[in-house]
Amino acid sequence: MEKLMLSADGDVILYEVDRQILNDFDNLIEEFYEWKKTSCYDEQLFVEFLQQKCGNEKIKLIKNLGGNIPKEYENVKWYNF
Repeated sequence: MEKLMLSADGDVILYEVDRQILNDFDNLIEEFYEWKKTSCYDEQLFVEFLQQKCGNEKIKLIKNLGGNIPKEYENVKWYNF
């Protein structure tokens, strides 16, 4: 499992994800934008999409990092919606 940070112009949320999600991240983002049924979306809807597509066990919330990313997570992939 790998780490991934997601946010939507607010708190940064740290997740643990299957390596395949990171390997296919760009394609998954494109699929998500086609899948979403609303113009309002955030990282939680993306997590829901990933759970439906990849399985609940493939992405797990670790913690809310708030607005400041600790130094230990500087090299973790981060996507802001």
